[in-house]
Amino acid sequence: MIRSLREKGFFHLLSVNLLAQALGFGTILVVARFLSPEELGKVKIIQAYTALVIVVATFGYDTAVLKVCSEKRATVEKGAILRLALSRTLIATVATLGVYVLLIAAGLLASSRDVAKWMLIYAITVPFAVVTSILIVYLQALKKIKEMARAQMRIKMQSFVAIVGASWWWGFPGFIFATIGAYIAGLAPLLREIRSGWVTGPKRVPVAGFQRVAFLSVLGTAFGLIGQYADIFILDHFVGDRGEIGYYSLATIIVLAAMQVTATVQSIATPYFSERAREVDWLRNKVVVTQLQMVGLSIGVAVVVYLGARVFVPLIYGPSYVMTLLYLEILLLRYILWSSYAVLGVALLGLGLLGYNLIAAAITTPFGLIVSYLLLQRMGISGVAWAQVIAAGLNLILLLWLTRLGLRRAEKLRHMPLVVPAFDASGTPGGI
Repeated sequence: MIRSLREKGFFHLLSVNLLAQALGFGTILVVARFLSPEELGKVKIIQAYTALVIVVATFGYDTAVLKVCSEKRATVEKGAILRLALSRTLIATVATLGVYVLLIAAGLLASSRDVAKWMLIYAITVPFAVVTSILIVYLQALKKIKEMARAQMRIKMQSFVAIVGASWWWGFPGFIFATIGAYIAGLAPLLREIRSGWVTGPKRVPVAGFQRVAFLSVLGTAFGLIGQYADIFILDHFVGDRGEIGYYSLATIIVLAAMQVTATVQSIATPYFSERAREVDWLRNKVVVTQLQMVGLSIGVAVVVYLGARVFVPLIYGPSYVMTLLYLEILLLRYILWSSYAVLGVALLGLGLLGYNLIAAAITTPFGLIVSYLLLQRMGISGVAWAQVIAAGLNLILLLWLTRLGLRRAEKLRHMPLVVPAFDASGTPGGI
């Protein structure tokens, strides 16, 4: 198993992801020394709204590229699919930003005029983040794991230097503008890895189900992201103590370090699940084994992260941040539950059953928002954290059931012929 993981680039990607996350966490860790808890909470709120806008602007084409380009297709066809995705996301990005600006101007999103102003400025990152996500999943789909990790490492390193330096010199405004610059500069390493091979090739490629995958993906991801940031949205609109939001935000940032391990497994598994989606017996076995291993690994990671936080949070931030540890205990339990269905989600993606992921997200997201609000009234901010745990538990139950249904459906379809366009040497569709 270890040899297989090494050959697939797992340890290379994991080490780079952990180092990149250390730089990302180190960025916030250092930046927090120059920001007040109120400003740290404001950063988290702005990033939460922007993350949702990026998902809508990408319009699911990142998932569509990952799914379709992971399949057995000609290289020129994959390049054409990438160009198609980039052109369509350009239209989606312009439309999404237009709606976003109108909602902010109408006062329907931000809880204050100050937050609204910085949300508009930070929105400059959106088109660059959209292109970045498309290029990263393209490398992932081609199984260029080391190249993807190398590019991400360069992005994190240059971002660390720019953001920390600007935050030290200009404070909160420096953080915002340096982050915008980091997104823009981050395209260079990815374009260098992809090179120019995707520029040439057929202008249009008939890909059955490409648009459907994108549409279902954007709905599912948007619902999922709203659920993921339900706590931040609720805190922003219903909690007046902005400093307390800052303490909670630091706990969510620490959990991100743990999530990198699970995200690495997802990155490795997705293209293989897509490529061998027709091999149901193999897929069923791999899903079960990988998911069980992920549960055990996440428990160990959660313990290590919590013990490390108990030492370093009081040491670096002082006794005023003791509430961060209380929130961290609860959010790490949510992380374990999330890791317990993370592999199931990418298995459904590999099977092309994005509608199943959408069903789970559409149920748990409104449920999580309602429970977050109710528990906030009864238990305070810790109740919002517990609502995240409850929603993750419901999502686990739903995905276990839906994955079982999905595998049964794949078993029935396994003997049906797989029809894909055939390409000749010039990249022109030449038959079926």
